[in-house]
Amino acid sequence: MTRVRAYTGAGAAVLRRDFQTALSYRLQLIGTVFGSFVSLTIFYYVSRLVRVEPFESPDEYFAFVLVGLVIFAMLQALLGGAPVIVRQELVAGTFARVVLSPLGPVAGICAMLLFPFAIALVTGTVTLLFGVAAFGVDLDLPRALLGFPVAFLAALSFAPFGLLSACLVLIVKQSALGVGLLLAAISLVSGLYFPVDLLPGWIGWAADVQPFTPAVDLMRHLLVNAEMQSSPSVALLKLAAFGAAMLPLSLWLLAQTIGFTRRRGTIIEY
Repeated sequence: MTRVRAYTGAGAAVLRRDFQTALSYRLQLIGTVFGSFVSLTIFYYVSRLVRVEPFESPDEYFAFVLVGLVIFAMLQALLGGAPVIVRQELVAGTFARVVLSPLGPVAGICAMLLFPFAIALVTGTVTLLFGVAAFGVDLDLPRALLGFPVAFLAALSFAPFGLLSACLVLIVKQSALGVGLLLAAISLVSGLYFPVDLLPGWIGWAADVQPFTPAVDLMRHLLVNAEMQSSPSVALLKLAAFGAAMLPLSLWLLAQTIGFTRRRGTIIEY
């Protein structure tokens, strides 16, 4: 219990540090929210052109893609944010303090993901409310409130990808190595912008072997009452199973990577 309390306090301290740093760059926070509004507005007018199955109306497709944009913000925070943050700490010379701190580098890197996820959660909520207020999206209340615990469960299943990206940064010292391509691939096979049923047969299997598809499917069902490919219980089971299997493995690989870079003497090099 004492160790859990210590890790919780240290994680909260890292979250507070990152929040205070972000406040000193107010335009960055404003730009993040404004960028989400611009993307949403573009997709709204694109949706006016969509009159194909399985969408009965342009509004139905817009609600479909709105949830996809919210999930993509989480992907960027957890998968794309982790390598960028670690790279920034290396360049600034502050990663050495994380390595030497009682928290340790593994828990320290995990704590660095808290603020990006919190920002993604807030931005996603604001984006949803903007879609409701500006474009008349029919949010399925009060069931939509269940999206918050599902978002936390999804974050646990997404986080291993971010930790593996952090491993690459510690080894090759490059933050963007393959992350952009991975995000693009996930966007295609997880149904963020179009139903996975449209994927050709030779790549359709990819929609079933990762946690992003059930997360998107379940969130759409909860937020805008969209039909699911499977049942909610199956989607929840997939998310929980993937997180339970991959999170310990990614933490172990991160610890091994840190040990490797220590032995090589490159852990704080950039």
